[in-house]
Amino acid sequence: MAKALAWCLALVALQEALASRRPPHIFFVLVDDLGWGEVGYHNLEASDEVKTPHIDSLVREGVELNRHYVHMECTPSRVALQSGRLPVHTLTSLSHPCDENGAMPRNMTGLAATLKKAGYVTHQVGKWDAGMATPHHTPHGRGYDTSLNYFSHGNWMYTEAEWLGSCKHRPDVPLPGVIDFWDTDRPARHLNGTGYEEYIFRDRM
Repeated sequence: MAKALAWCLALVALQEALASRRPPHIFFVLVDDLGWGEVGYHNLEASDEVKTPHIDSLVREGVELNRHYVHMECTPSRVALQSGRLPVHTLTSLSHPCDENGAMPRNMTGLAATLKKAGYVTHQVGKWDAGMATPHHTPHGRGYDTSLNYFSHGNWMYTEAEWLGSCKHRPDVPLPGVIDFWDTDRPARHLNGTGYEEYIFRDRM
């Protein structure tokens, strides 16, 4: 009887321990136009040109997923990442953020919504470029609890104004467009122009 009771108590303790376990942290980075050799961990020999110690450390301590083959343009790649589907099933061309058909289709469940079902708290920082035509297309509408982002293809790092350069295949640099900087579901006016944008993103993480 005592042995059976001990086993029952051990099973209860094990169940409680498993139930209280928090899921592992996920830190996912998607970088546009990054070449294979532009990170230290892909170079067999040390290089004076490529030094990425923090990224190298994250890869050593985590998991490198290097089989997400991207589309030749950023919007389809980002929609593919968020939806888990190849661009041919979602979007195959560069699209304006306000284009309702230029985003992940609203009937598709996204990455953040799936993670939330597994008990995660979700955050997104940086370039979104997966739609903003309706609140449902935004990071918050797609399941991210918080986000600090810009919606378009690019912006100026010190002013957060929309970058209208190479998106239009123009050799000159046009005047900046509208301010494209958002804090979850509202403009990030309190952060606009306060520093270099990548550092603002870093500090939010």
